[in-house]
Amino acid sequence: MVSPKRSELVLLFAGLLFINGIGQSLKDTLDLSGLGNPADSGLSRVAFRMVHDLEYSLSCSALHFLNWKQGSDVNLVSILHHLKYQVQCTNDRYVKFSNTFIHELGLRYLADSISQFHPDENTLNTRLELRIRKTISFFFYSSMTTPLLDSYLYNVDSAGRLLKKLCASFMTPFIATFSTGFGLNTPRVGTLSLGLSAARFTWIRNRKVFGRQNAPDIYGVTEEKGFAFEYGISLHLLVDRDLLKRIHWNCDLLIFKNYRKPADVALKNLVGIRLSKLLKMNIQTRLFYEQEVSRNIQVETLLILGLYVNL
Repeated sequence: MVSPKRSELVLLFAGLLFINGIGQSLKDTLDLSGLGNPADSGLSRVAFRMVHDLEYSLSCSALHFLNWKQGSDVNLVSILHHLKYQVQCTNDRYVKFSNTFIHELGLRYLADSISQFHPDENTLNTRLELRIRKTISFFFYSSMTTPLLDSYLYNVDSAGRLLKKLCASFMTPFIATFSTGFGLNTPRVGTLSLGLSAARFTWIRNRKVFGRQNAPDIYGVTEEKGFAFEYGISLHLLVDRDLLKRIHWNCDLLIFKNYRKPADVALKNLVGIRLSKLLKMNIQTRLFYEQEVSRNIQVETLLILGLYVNL
């Protein structure tokens, strides 16, 4: 990065607020088999444990430039909130069921009175595992994601006019991925799953995105059809663990390979570093590769530093 000249005045103000709390964490044991004999005081043969987890975070930042000559001088205010709810039903012997809902919504307000919803993503993940051996299991996995609100792209034409193009809205796109196969579970590290049979369904509910983006197809969906169904194989890597005492690492990698098209890659990587009891830094990286959207790998990095409260 080139340092600004002495004659330039740069004013950078960042107000950061980060609240991350676990609202509920319950562990219950549900006995699903009675004792063979009322006098028998032994343990139940089948017992399931249910675990609930609720997580919420909120961040706010402001960025202001004055006489800035090193690039764009767009001033903006950003607000991002994150909600995650997970429920797990497990049996230590052979069965594990989990359901996870993740809601992320960001609002960016620019100095020229433009507001953008970014990111706006809602994901529901469902996973059922039947353990075959200690570390090998048969699984069924589904992931459904969609935005909720309208999002726009803003461009300026040669005449200096601002162009507003719709790029996403509710169920536009709606992407559902289903896979079944075998998984490898490594204690305290993560899960690697190979979907020998996988399918992906993409639906564009709002057809206005085609006309405003002047594209023959979006996410592999043509305007005439409005949806696409693909069949292939998938690879899913999920890592969620603590490193040392102050670092938490969450990595979610999903690769889907259509038999007739190149593979699509989606990577979400989150590293949380707890600097002190009240101060935490998060580094979130998202990587996407979809040939229908772009032939280049798209990377988005978000850095959050602020107050941390664990309830």
